[in-house]
Amino acid sequence: MEANHSKYGFFEWLAILIVVFAATSLYFYSPKETQSEEYLTALSGTIELSTRDSMDSFGLQDFKTGAIANLNLTSFPVVVEDCRNCNAEITGVTLQGEIIITELYDMEDRKGRVEGELNFTHLIYQSSTDYIDQERISFNWNAGDVGSSWELILNHNPPRWLPSLSENANFIETALGIESRSGPELLIKTPEDGIKLIQACLPDSFLCKSTAPDAILIATFDKSVLPIAIVAPTSWIEQDISNLPSSSQDLSLIEGIISAELPLANNNTYMLANTAAIEQASTYKLTSNISSLSPLSAWLSAVDLTTFEIKLHGSIVVKTQTESHEFYNILDANGELSIGLLIQ
Repeated sequence: MEANHSKYGFFEWLAILIVVFAATSLYFYSPKETQSEEYLTALSGTIELSTRDSMDSFGLQDFKTGAIANLNLTSFPVVVEDCRNCNAEITGVTLQGEIIITELYDMEDRKGRVEGELNFTHLIYQSSTDYIDQERISFNWNAGDVGSSWELILNHNPPRWLPSLSENANFIETALGIESRSGPELLIKTPEDGIKLIQACLPDSFLCKSTAPDAILIATFDKSVLPIAIVAPTSWIEQDISNLPSSSQDLSLIEGIISAELPLANNNTYMLANTAAIEQASTYKLTSNISSLSPLSAWLSAVDLTTFEIKLHGSIVVKTQTESHEFYNILDANGELSIGLLIQ
């Protein structure tokens, strides 16, 4: 039986990955850091998808809650080297591997399973220490005949402050191990050097306790981890679309997230370089009441971890479509790109 995957589940996917990253205290590689620090190299275990949001994260809208996600992932730091056109240091992390979802029951109690490969990369562009100018997030989930692929670019103006964080500020040591100070329960044990056992509850899983958790994860760390050099991502470039009429397009992806008024005349947009010709384009004026999207902000704030905030403030939203890609832009009052999203 195949699940009905939605390619628009990327916000929920992002939330699940933040849970994994936060629970394992995963931080970005920096060439200035010493090799005495340990870096995450592997992550395995299970997550019971006990909430509706967690099921939807895997495109399982047509199934009951309670499925089990079995993770077998590897992680390594990455760095962009010898980039002549880069004005910032580019570092990040990649998380990739197999996820098998079992104990799937649809609304008629028919049982199924899903097997897929995950590849997730988060890059940060830093022109100065502790300040981020840009973030690039790419995600690919391949489960046979179904899958999802998207890329998100966030331009921070002014730059986003990302201070170093200490585990001591996030957790408190108890007789059971290291526990989260507040919020959904999370318990970390260290059975041996280089190994962390994480027992965690998902947000809104109100009956969960760290002693009977939603997630049981084993994180493996190593000191002798060197970053893998990667090529710089393809640039997003400005495109003139003033010659294209504003067309009527499906905006279900952004409904409920931002509010847009009637279409405006097309002017400009941003896309990946070397993208196929634009077939449709639409421009909308944003209302003054624009919000921010902060997946798991309450959970991350509760344990003093930096929240992942997507600021949706801007002047207009532009959607363009090619034969195989959809692009969404939020542009500021000067027509500069604040947020770019590619779905394919």
